[in-house]
Amino acid sequence: MSVSDLIKNAIDKDASGFETSFNNIMADRITSAIGQKYDSMYGASDVGDPAEIDAQVEPVEPESE
Repeated sequence: MSVSDLIKNAIDKDASGFETSFNNIMADRITSAIGQKYDSMYGASDVGDPAEIDAQVEPVEPESE
């Protein structure tokens, strides 16, 4: 949905279409604003391949009493 759809619905006096357009536009803008704020607080989230960690387990010998 775009702002032009919102305006068209307002001119056509289509309240249901206007509400749907408005809700979609606002949802997109809110999601974008939250994402930008999150990135500014915590840094951009570059999702890449997780680092491979080789687990090295050393054998444990029982303690002698």
